[in-house]
Amino acid sequence: MSTITTARLSLVPWRDEHLVDLMVLASDERVVRLIGDGKPWNRDYATDRHRAVLAHWRRHGYGWRAVLDRKTGIFSGVGSMVRHGVGEIELGWWIAPAAWGRGLATEVAGALRDDAFKQHGARLVVAQHQDGNDASGRVMAKIGLVHDRSVLDDAQGGRLLHVYVGGPDSAA
Repeated sequence: MSTITTARLSLVPWRDEHLVDLMVLASDERVVRLIGDGKPWNRDYATDRHRAVLAHWRRHGYGWRAVLDRKTGIFSGVGSMVRHGVGEIELGWWIAPAAWGRGLATEVAGALRDDAFKQHGARLVVAQHQDGNDASGRVMAKIGLVHDRSVLDDAQGGRLLHVYVGGPDSAA
């Protein structure tokens, strides 16, 4: 479980110490309004997700990462790689509002994409965003993913999801 480093960030494998940061991030309405059902997470739900993330790491050798500023060590968000099938990894990212507008989402997404292909043998990466989250769609395009389809997600109250995909040729 090695740390991924970029010019400005350290993407650290998820650990117990990150639960408090997750609770703060996931309780912020600005962050979660276009994630899942759009509602802030309560303590119990955040703890359950945290445990599931740790279990995913044990099973697959990758998963969520805490995004830390390399200079200050300040928690700046979450980057995720979730097994989505044989040879397929779903990428995701949440950036703390204090760090918005600095290109960190693109930096995180590109680093995760590269790691998925180079270190974990992915044949395909997938990312999705809810309708209205155009910023995430732009990040997906910037890292070389292409819009594949849009679907209504019944599990998310019928919200429209835009799904992007990319193969190893999308990696830098």
